[in-house]
Amino acid sequence: MTTYPKPRYRQTGAYLLEALIGILIFALGVLGIVGLQAASLRTTTDNSLRAEAVFAATQLTGQMWADVQGNLIANYSSAAAGPTYTAWAAELKAAQGAAWVQDPTVDFANATCNAAPSPTSSSVYIKIQWQSTDGTPHNYTTCGLIGLNLS
Repeated sequence: MTTYPKPRYRQTGAYLLEALIGILIFALGVLGIVGLQAASLRTTTDNSLRAEAVFAATQLTGQMWADVQGNLIANYSSAAAGPTYTAWAAELKAAQGAAWVQDPTVDFANATCNAAPSPTSSSVYIKIQWQSTDGTPHNYTTCGLIGLNLS
């Protein structure tokens, strides 16, 4: 007489449970990748706006150097809103698009910057502001020296 081993209890649904857990882990991984992609896109946008602000400030400073014999305050100061400043601010506004906050500040008598070392030079303060897509305010501020440093 042969004896047969006792039949094991059957596990039902174990494979289905493993598959559901695997799908859950995969879905969490995909959500994490999507979150990283969104953060990367936001950072790239912020950095491109900062680069645009640096470029605009450098461009304006270059124009001032080219026009060093002209009246810098009348042409470039934000308080005077001269034609050169107005055109430059309009270009910057177009470049910044929806991130635009307010007109940039260009000041020749700002206490933040060092005073001009000679009567033939001028100290200039440039501040550009914008906000990122999430509403975070940003600004780029620079000081420069325009003109000859002769005593």
